[in-house]
Amino acid sequence: MKIAIMQPYFAPYLGYFQLIEEADLFVFYDDVNFINRGWINRNFIKIQDRSHRFTIPLIKASQNKKINEVDVNWNCKEMTKLLKTFEHTLKNKPIASGIIESIILEKPKTIADMAIMSIELICSELDIKTQLKRSSQLEYTKVSDKALNLIGICKLHKATNYINAEGGQKLYSKEEFFNHGVSLQFLKGLSSTSLLNIIDIPTTKNKLYNYECI
Repeated sequence: MKIAIMQPYFAPYLGYFQLIEEADLFVFYDDVNFINRGWINRNFIKIQDRSHRFTIPLIKASQNKKINEVDVNWNCKEMTKLLKTFEHTLKNKPIASGIIESIILEKPKTIADMAIMSIELICSELDIKTQLKRSSQLEYTKVSDKALNLIGICKLHKATNYINAEGGQKLYSKEEFFNHGVSLQFLKGLSSTSLLNIIDIPTTKNKLYNYECI
């Protein structure tokens, strides 16, 4: 079994979905600490062919809280402004605007819920069939060593292959995973702004397979 584990990001880049596509099981790493000024609740969207960064407003976000403990602030001026930006920017993109409308209707409580919902909806549009789980719902022993936590999730599912994003090469050693009976590979995929920009383009599904594992 091939397994991939990543923090949930809101409507992330294409490479994130390539990682999901390559895995048999994808685990949303939602029970680790939230990262301030990270990409969990931030991304870029194109406005008149220029990339603009947006931020999902949160309530008392802190790196002392887990991702699944940080609530979305649905009732603030920043959120109203952001939703109007989405409405204007995506008005000619029915798939992308439909994803945003579904999220607004549901109003997920936490940023983990909101990010995961965005990913699940995009996976559905891309016809990705990979099994999805949350780490917060798994019975694994958490330790201080980041690599051992990932290895623990792999062992829980009897996975012999762990796939990480290309940037993980700076953090994790193939040798360490191998010593625990797990083969570690890194996926070299395509970067992009939020997939909301391109999901309405018919060739997006074809681009999904434009990657390699190293």
